Amino acid sequence: MSQNATGGFDPNDPLGTWRTIRDANLDAWAKGMTSLVNTEVFSKAIGMQLDTLLAASAPAQKAVQQYMETYLAQVNMPSRAEVVSLAARMTNIELRLDDMQAQLDDVLSAIRALGSVQAAQPVDASAEEAKPANRRSRKQTTES
Repeated sequence: MSQNATGGFDPNDPLGTWRTIRDANLDAWAKGMTSLVNTEVFSKAIGMQLDTLLAASAPAQKAVQQYMETYLAQVNMPSRAEVVSLAARMTNIELRLDDMQAQLDDVLSAIRALGSVQAAQPVDASAEEAKPANRRSRKQTTES
């Protein structure tokens, strides 16, 4: 006897029928829920529920936040606002240091360029600079 002849019933597997019924029910529920969730009415209803939940939980959230700030102050730890403020200040300091580093790099580049220009000048010019210039003495200027 095949399963088709007995209508899907197998006397050797009494739970098989229940398994088949369960699978059919799960498939029907999945299709029904999918069609329900994909409607505009459902999305509006869920949106309203979420808005209501957020509005109802706001006072509780504020109370917990105040409690945490009080507790952190008692144990001498920074609050969230203080940590955020410190992070902002540190970021500002880092940006200023980066700017100073860029300016320092520019100054060093200019100094190196100046050094390479002086090194590239001819040797005769550097020898003339080393000689003292002829100065006129006062006697020469008064005699003339």
